[in-house]
Amino acid sequence: MIKIWIIYHTKHGNCKSACENLKRILCEKFDVSIGDVANIKPEVVAKDSPHLLIVGSRIIIGSPDKKVKKFVNKLGSNLKNPISKAATLYTHSLEWDSEYAKMARILEDNKIVKEVLPEILNIKMVKTKGPAEPNQDKNINAFAEKVAEYIIK
Repeated sequence: MIKIWIIYHTKHGNCKSACENLKRILCEKFDVSIGDVANIKPEVVAKDSPHLLIVGSRIIIGSPDKKVKKFVNKLGSNLKNPISKAATLYTHSLEWDSEYAKMARILEDNKIVKEVLPEILNIKMVKTKGPAEPNQDKNINAFAEKVAEYIIK
């Protein structure tokens, strides 16, 4: 079965919730592990040799969470070979700007992954601490379908 790892960091639980919903959908077809970067070691993810890495991050001052970036860089130094594919998702409370989506570039520039799904999932929060705006479940479901198609291409 194809292995997927979903990593994230959360402060108010919004990114965790989105990632858990994504896992719930994807685990019907794939072997999915999930973890907050505050509670897992990069070596664990690297040892599993996932085919796909999903990185979830909240946007802080126009950039992905520093803890997620640090974890990703450590993961890269633990990999024997780059992960085949990746996808990214973000939670934020500001109007979306594609400049916020920097994680794909970090993953590719550091040779952590070979390619990144061009579509991203951005989940708008009503306020900084959440909750998510209405209808975000539809966006998560649609993103899960895109990820499933992408991984088997």
